[in-house]
Amino acid sequence: MNELTVINHNGQFVIDSREVAEMVGKEHKNLLRDIKGYADILTSSSLSSLDFFIPSTYKDAKGETRPCYLLTRKGCDMVANKMTGEKGVLFTAAYVTKFEEMERTIKTGSKSLPEVKQKEIEARYNNSLARKANVLLKIANSPDVNPRYRQILQAQASAIVAGKPLLPLPEAEQRTYSAEEIGKMLGISANMVGRLAKQHNLKTEQYGKWYHDKSKYSCKEVESFRYYESVIPELEKALRH
Repeated sequence: MNELTVINHNGQFVIDSREVAEMVGKEHKNLLRDIKGYADILTSSSLSSLDFFIPSTYKDAKGETRPCYLLTRKGCDMVANKMTGEKGVLFTAAYVTKFEEMERTIKTGSKSLPEVKQKEIEARYNNSLARKANVLLKIANSPDVNPRYRQILQAQASAIVAGKPLLPLPEAEQRTYSAEEIGKMLGISANMVGRLAKQHNLKTEQYGKWYHDKSKYSCKEVESFRYYESVIPELEKALRH
């Protein structure tokens, strides 16, 4: 008798009906007939036949699609219970052993799964990562997304696929304050803030940023300087002199 192979089908351990037929010495078409009969009885009794037998297909030597079933442990139990004699005993021993081996492999994290199955699991995992990354990229490509958020989403998507950061995240921007806000902190006017900043050369990248803002008095854009909090000690120093 050939050994059985337990595979992971969508998180459920199953055995192909072709292997079962070969092990018990029955023609596959006859086993399919028996399984269909079992499934019909389960369905008519309001029981889920999918807990026992999962319909599937395979390609034969001619490349034609043929039906088969994937048997869960319950399905194997049902087939075995209908058998008698040596073949029934050997089949029961084989599938019980294989299911227990697979369960131990999963629990212990062993890498003893067949190489093909390992690659299948890895491919499914990689596909799930790609789907997650595509969701982030789809959001990033929306015209309504802020450019800063777009850069963050693109960086996260590349990190998901590559398993490590590839694109830099945007630097966290310091909070900026208008001359009026700085003036309120220091008890002086916005004009005085501007004069002191100009006099002491404080309108630099060290103490703030230049922005294009809408003018208070027209629809035109004007260049204005917004200050970092770090400018306050310098202005206080300038006020003391």
